[in-house]
Amino acid sequence: MSNYNKYSKKTADIETLNPKIIDEKIKSGRIGGIYCLFGDEEYMIDYYIRKILNEFMKDGESNFNFDCAVFDSDNFDVNLFRDIIASYPVMSDYKIAVIKNADFIKFKSGEKDELVKILIEYKDDIQDYACVIFKMKSLTENVGRDAPGAPQAIAATSQKGAREKTPALSLTGFLKENANLFEFKENPLASLIKWIKKIAASENTEISDENAAYILNRTEMRMYPLKNELDKLVRFVKSENRNIISREDIELLVSKKIDMEAFELTNAILDKKYGKAIESLDKLKNLKEEPANILGQISRYFCDLLTVNMAVNSGLTDNYSMSKKTGIHEYKIKLTVNSLRRYKDPADFINKSLELCRECDLKLKSTQLPDYGSIENLLFNIAGL
Repeated sequence: MSNYNKYSKKTADIETLNPKIIDEKIKSGRIGGIYCLFGDEEYMIDYYIRKILNEFMKDGESNFNFDCAVFDSDNFDVNLFRDIIASYPVMSDYKIAVIKNADFIKFKSGEKDELVKILIEYKDDIQDYACVIFKMKSLTENVGRDAPGAPQAIAATSQKGAREKTPALSLTGFLKENANLFEFKENPLASLIKWIKKIAASENTEISDENAAYILNRTEMRMYPLKNELDKLVRFVKSENRNIISREDIELLVSKKIDMEAFELTNAILDKKYGKAIESLDKLKNLKEEPANILGQISRYFCDLLTVNMAVNSGLTDNYSMSKKTGIHEYKIKLTVNSLRRYKDPADFINKSLELCRECDLKLKSTQLPDYGSIENLLFNIAGL
């Protein structure tokens, strides 16, 4: 599934490659090199990372422990990274290092410089025995403490022995110059309709082009949320011994864009991402959603949080069981539980937030004009709890 027509494409100062090149490298067995997969369509980025890892593990999982390491933004270890790429593989043809969410790593002092130094040191040799993959949201955002591509002064010794400053690449600067860059943008409507039909068919379920487009009209154009909605629809029609997804099924189970945006807004509050919450509020303004309705969505969300928190406190641990008990979709359960872990006393946070919602409701009822400012103040106050 791809909307890429050429083998290379230049965007601003970045020349990107067609993902088909990854397929060709996997097929040939020559996967050595440095890769940077970035963009808005995370589903396709993860698809290609899984594809490389699956090829790596096709001869068994024993080589995974010896020759592969997968890092995330919260467990990156520069010494382990060096160990992976500084020696030849033991149980396989290539060593693999995957660094997920690389643009969100909170590097320790000097750690990012050390990472770039390691990459520079081994970049010419990696082709022969290692595959290094960086997963990033963007190549234009800050990574660690450096701006992308901005030179950083490091000390070096000249031929005369004097210490002087020489420029060093930031991580994004290094990747732009040395990595195979693959950008994954959101797919166009026609491609997503084909993909929805393909996913449904893989579950022995049918959906028409019109109903696939109707799903896209109601929800996001990104593949992860779409896959969650499709899974929900497929399970529902199978539970009724049917194999065709109807318009009525979609209207019953798939939230409208306004509902989804309200969920994104409240989830951003829970994650203490005030800027993202304001961005969602602006989208709801553009959709002409009334402040009272937005407040209703926020209040309903916090009521759901109470229910989920009670389920967690009752001893339930898996998302499916909590979804069954609460009637809330598994996808929302997963996000909610992860966010609630940020709080020492989730129940206290939820109750205080509901009290702020009540106060905001009184303010909205005292004016006849749309008062988005009161909603914005509510978001700010909840983010400060």
